[in-house]
Amino acid sequence: MKMSNSYLNKAVATAIALLSLNNVAFAQDSDACTVASLRGTFGTKIHAELLGVLTGTAPNQTLHRFAVPGVIDGIALQTFDGNGTGAQKDFVMLNGTRLPGAPADFESDETLSYTVNSDCTGELVVNIGNGKRTITTKLIVLDHGNQLYSVTSAQHVSTGPSAADGTSCAAGCDLAIQTSTVSVRVGGERGR
Repeated sequence: MKMSNSYLNKAVATAIALLSLNNVAFAQDSDACTVASLRGTFGTKIHAELLGVLTGTAPNQTLHRFAVPGVIDGIALQTFDGNGTGAQKDFVMLNGTRLPGAPADFESDETLSYTVNSDCTGELVVNIGNGKRTITTKLIVLDHGNQLYSVTSAQHVSTGPSAADGTSCAAGCDLAIQTSTVSVRVGGERGR
């Protein structure tokens, strides 16, 4: 009888362990990210340093530095639709003044397109002023879609300042910008 009880106890313990593993796997699967993980409005804090003009083709571009780097601070409201698109409005300062050509108040002619991978990494493209400026960022989705961290991977402008060595951006160029942002959900339905 003891062997029988011992066998039964081991069988029950094994079944419980297997069920527990199944629940762990389910929890991990349910935490996988999708484009729907980003739905709602996020408040975003931006800090950046504008370094210069880039020439060549990524990832082998050459940096032509500005005489003085530009310090950028800004805030934005980003609204994601859960389907890969959205809208943004922001207010950005460059070296203590508004960006040249920016409105006095929040800039709102900005659209978003984004992808999110199952490992919660992704990419966000911000199109400002119908192509005047395009910013591409790499992002990670945190806390079940309630927070984002991102860094800029590319910025293209239709016109911009020249570098200290005379490299021109008059006909459009890529700018070297070191940016980090933190975004927190401030409204809307939580992502899935």
